[in-house]
Amino acid sequence: MNTHVDTAALKRAHPIAEVVARYGVELRLVGRALVGRCPFHPDGGRPNLHVYPQSDSWYCYRCGVGGDAIAFVMRLEGTDFRRAVASIAGGLQTVPHPAAAKPPRLWVVRDHPPAEGAAERACLAAAVEVYARALLADRRALAYVLSRGLDRETVERCRLGYARGDALVPYLRKQRLPLAAAARVGLLNRAGREFFAGRVVVPEVRGGQPLWLVGRALQPSPSVSRYLGLPGPKPLLGWEEAARSTEVWLTEGVFDWLVLVSWGLPALCLVGTGVGASTLRALRRFRRVYLALDDDEVGRRATDVLLENLEGRALAVPLAGAKDVAELALRPGGRATLCEAATGHGLPVAA
Repeated sequence: MNTHVDTAALKRAHPIAEVVARYGVELRLVGRALVGRCPFHPDGGRPNLHVYPQSDSWYCYRCGVGGDAIAFVMRLEGTDFRRAVASIAGGLQTVPHPAAAKPPRLWVVRDHPPAEGAAERACLAAAVEVYARALLADRRALAYVLSRGLDRETVERCRLGYARGDALVPYLRKQRLPLAAAARVGLLNRAGREFFAGRVVVPEVRGGQPLWLVGRALQPSPSVSRYLGLPGPKPLLGWEEAARSTEVWLTEGVFDWLVLVSWGLPALCLVGTGVGASTLRALRRFRRVYLALDDDEVGRRATDVLLENLEGRALAVPLAGAKDVAELALRPGGRATLCEAATGHGLPVAA
């Protein structure tokens, strides 16, 4: 079926700098542009890729090519317009809601997901294993994670990890896994270095198999993106657990989602504020969607989109003056405060 794509709405939901950074291009502000190394040629000297947020465009002054976010993804992934749009929008499609106790069948909106082969899947699993061990052994990284309102049980259950930057390649070689497969899935960059080096890594795991990874920098700066995810469409984090419930909490931030999981609440994470058609279809399987997005302009705008499109299923939950759930978690009685804000909508508060 030939459906219309609202490219303007897509670009508003997924700013071009966010799309470019998702593919491992580190950008720094130079004048009115964000500048980084171009992924379309060996950019070993002065960075040639310029991203212009005001016009939602990019241009490489070495390659002589440019365009919008869709053109960037089409060129980088070697794909067509429709698949590039799906890759930017991310999310998952689901079959219509069956019984609450039976999770729906899922599939990624793409014919060739990043981990399409056995070697790629094995590399993802190896990375999760290496990073999980490294986090528990690294006092600084573990202290950071625990300082965000999480407990160790949640850290281990959700298989959080830390990419030191020097452990993955030796482990892959020890396991006789091809480095080329790790590069194809995005774990290694073109120079063979770890994509997530220096980041806390959060996997999306389904059926025991990692599907996608996102990393949070321990020390973000103007030249270091706060979050980086593997190439390809972003899944809704936490789907396997949340799909067992008829009600779900929805956040935009990874640590907000982890806090809700630690509180025993069924939760999903958008990993941003992008709300595509496939995400809306996935959320419509739930009887109630409690919206706990950030209390800022971007978060409120995404909340309005969800309220408008989820046909009475969605309810915005105030955060009692906190910017986000993770901030609320650092306050005494944060969980009770959040649940009390939702009790008027019929959410039972667990003891």
